[in-house]
Amino acid sequence: MSHTVRSGVTVRVPATTANMGPGYDSLGMALDLWNELTVEYASMFSIHIQGEGADVLPRNEDNFVVKGVQLAFERAGKPMPTLAFFCKNEIPFGSGLGSSSAGIISGILAGLVLSGQQVKVKDGEELLQMAASIEGHVDNIAPCIYGNLQIGFHTGERWQTQEIAVPSSLQCVVLTPNTPMNTKEARAMLKSEVPRDDAIFNIARTALLVRAFQTGDLDSLRHATEDKLHQPVRGSDKVLPALFPVIKAALDAGAKGAFLSGAGSSILAITTGARGEVAVQDASERFDAAVAAAMTAAAEACGVQGRITITRPTPLGAHVVAIRETIAPSLSFKSTGPRYVSTRRSDENASVSFEEAVMHGLAHDGGLYVPREVPTVSIDMLKEWSTLSFPDLAAAVMRLYIGVDEISDAALSELVHRSYSRFTSSHVTPLVKLTPGTTAEHAPPTYVLEQFHGPTCAFKDVALQFVGNLFEFFLARKNQHLPEEDRHAITVLGATSGDTGSAAIEGLRGKENVEVFILHPHKRVAPIQEAQMTTILDANVHNVAVDGAFDDCQSMVKTLFQDEEFREKHHLAAVNSINWARILAQIVYYFYMYFRWVEQEHTAIGTTLNVVVPTGNFGNILAGFYAKRMGLPLGKLVVATNRNDILYRFLRHRDYTARPVEPSLAPAMDIVVPSNFERFLYFLMDNNPHKTKALMKRIKSSGTLDLGKNKDELYKIVDSFFDAGRASDEDIKAAIWRYRKLYNYLPCPHTATALHTMQLVRGDGEDLAGVPASHFVCLATAHPGKFRETDAPTDVPPPLPPQLKGLHLKPKRCAHIGNDLTELKDFMDTTLAEREQAKDVAGTSSCMWCAQMCCGRWDLVAAAGVGAAVAIASLHLLNRRT
Repeated sequence: MSHTVRSGVTVRVPATTANMGPGYDSLGMALDLWNELTVEYASMFSIHIQGEGADVLPRNEDNFVVKGVQLAFERAGKPMPTLAFFCKNEIPFGSGLGSSSAGIISGILAGLVLSGQQVKVKDGEELLQMAASIEGHVDNIAPCIYGNLQIGFHTGERWQTQEIAVPSSLQCVVLTPNTPMNTKEARAMLKSEVPRDDAIFNIARTALLVRAFQTGDLDSLRHATEDKLHQPVRGSDKVLPALFPVIKAALDAGAKGAFLSGAGSSILAITTGARGEVAVQDASERFDAAVAAAMTAAAEACGVQGRITITRPTPLGAHVVAIRETIAPSLSFKSTGPRYVSTRRSDENASVSFEEAVMHGLAHDGGLYVPREVPTVSIDMLKEWSTLSFPDLAAAVMRLYIGVDEISDAALSELVHRSYSRFTSSHVTPLVKLTPGTTAEHAPPTYVLEQFHGPTCAFKDVALQFVGNLFEFFLARKNQHLPEEDRHAITVLGATSGDTGSAAIEGLRGKENVEVFILHPHKRVAPIQEAQMTTILDANVHNVAVDGAFDDCQSMVKTLFQDEEFREKHHLAAVNSINWARILAQIVYYFYMYFRWVEQEHTAIGTTLNVVVPTGNFGNILAGFYAKRMGLPLGKLVVATNRNDILYRFLRHRDYTARPVEPSLAPAMDIVVPSNFERFLYFLMDNNPHKTKALMKRIKSSGTLDLGKNKDELYKIVDSFFDAGRASDEDIKAAIWRYRKLYNYLPCPHTATALHTMQLVRGDGEDLAGVPASHFVCLATAHPGKFRETDAPTDVPPPLPPQLKGLHLKPKRCAHIGNDLTELKDFMDTTLAEREQAKDVAGTSSCMWCAQMCCGRWDLVAAAGVGAAVAIASLHLLNRRT
């Protein structure tokens, strides 16, 4: 039987104004400004803050929302689990409007819900006591919890509060200076004792204020909001000299009362005349606009800049917006979200969830997973998406392919924001417009989408940072309540022609319960690409150089995934673009590219854009194919190949015949069997898995593709999506030279194939001849510094980004095997067994074993600890094999 568990909660808490003049540490009123907090179970602790305070609030355990949740779990006698926090803040930080209290209350409330607790309100006001234990006083706490105006007091045993309803006609005009006030410092400047007459003054004013709210005699607020305890100190020339001039200006303009909000620095004026929805009420019936103008002018006369917020008191306090419950998986559980099918399935109705498609990678029948239905987006939706940041756009696009019962909105947002946090550009994949220099006015402007701003300087980072976090997320969720010995683990197996390997390793290194095996063709990847992989010495990373070409590596990977016994034994997971999550992540940058192009070209959404993509395994351009099917206004998707040109020959000459791979200056594209092409063929076969399976079988046996008697109609469909061009090594060198000289831009060899191809199809493409260059975007897939050995005649060598410098000086670790499947299986079996041995000995006898494996270096054990020594020992075992 499956059951539901609480996996997330969203709460809202109001801003508050404390003291209200005379009621120091006792009076407070809730305002209609809100902070929203979502807390969810996660694989990694994180805090994401939008809005107020995003640049200054701590993103660690010192944040009040975390302290609140921690307190709630302590009350339950439970350790706080790993959580992700998502804060959307309207309340100005450090301005006397209760941002700290809002954080405390929202955290406690969320923690109580997640830990399954209920608290007494009438007898003991437990929530009030919990919050006051952190805050120390209740003038902001009480109205934040209960709304309205609250009088807080201490009985000698505990805190209590009494509520006073606020007239509905009131509005609050808040001037918040640009300079915040530190509450601790503001309290420290007050004297510990006050004159008797001042105390009597404040007591009388507090009583008058309470009476004004109870009777509706709001004219008395002018005197009721006066104070002699804290405002004279905080309104001094040395602290906030604008305080009393702003208060006087507000009262003269028609405010009923005005005061310093809390410890400041906000100054609040109370006005009347509001009724119903003020957005449509005649402004002449209210005083808020005139009061706001007067307060602003008075502040500026004192040399103080700030902002005005017009809001209202609210009777509503902290409340839960939503509780998310997740169905704990059972044998009968099945996600109700989007489903995925194999391109070669025997059962037409067979499908899997997104999680299953990601964790399986390759379907058991040898096919590739594709969405059963491709979602479509309207022009209106495109317009809504056009202003989103890259991470937020990623969450929006991916939401259409991932059921909310598999990954909630908040968890998905956390995943994508974390995945792209290490990119050096805030755009993740910035669109760059290349304009010719003054000596080359005849050269047209050209757009490139730079995809190399991630950790390994290649477009694969966009997908593999996300895929690595997905693996971690799904594993952490499966293992959350399992003992160590029963936890799920995966062995990621992939092949690389250069960039996939380093990006996959960077995304998975050090991940718990994940082992990574990456195959690359021996001496057939760029030296920097090889160093990027083999200098990563994390114990869970295993590089394997194979005698042969990339296609040999990829063939071994596919064969092992179809070996049921081996696959289940090691829980294989795929990281190549055969994994659907790779394609999904890459769809996003086509949308982002289009929106940035529309902005730069000052054209309308709906204008057609053509894209030129360096293509090897057909994954990058396949993402564009899905984006076009979704409704993105793309014209032709232009395949750019090097001398290994099977896709060019198919698209231009109807020749899909495999030929031996030839090394080229663009080694990541040295591929003659593009795996992802099967996904397009499935579409071409009208999503018929039986036809697709038969077609793939014929390709494997004959080495060529024959579309059969309907080929003319099928080629029309092909041509509606694709065009192609081919670049020789000499063409690549010429393109690099051209763009260096004319545009002062240095492309990598793969990007050069796209730039060269764009010129070809603009010259002789059936549909693209004469299309302005500004209506093309070429994908720049890698940083040129990764290919410094290219002998293009450039006058300046490609610069090295920081993450590529000094790689040749670092130690390396890599196994070397023949082009032999049995040898690969033996290596993986032995390596994984040794890794298990290294983990098993991390018990009472681990220190001696680790010291032995560390060549008797007990000093390493003492200095690094047992855990680190186990890792060192694991490396020793692996190095001994290689």
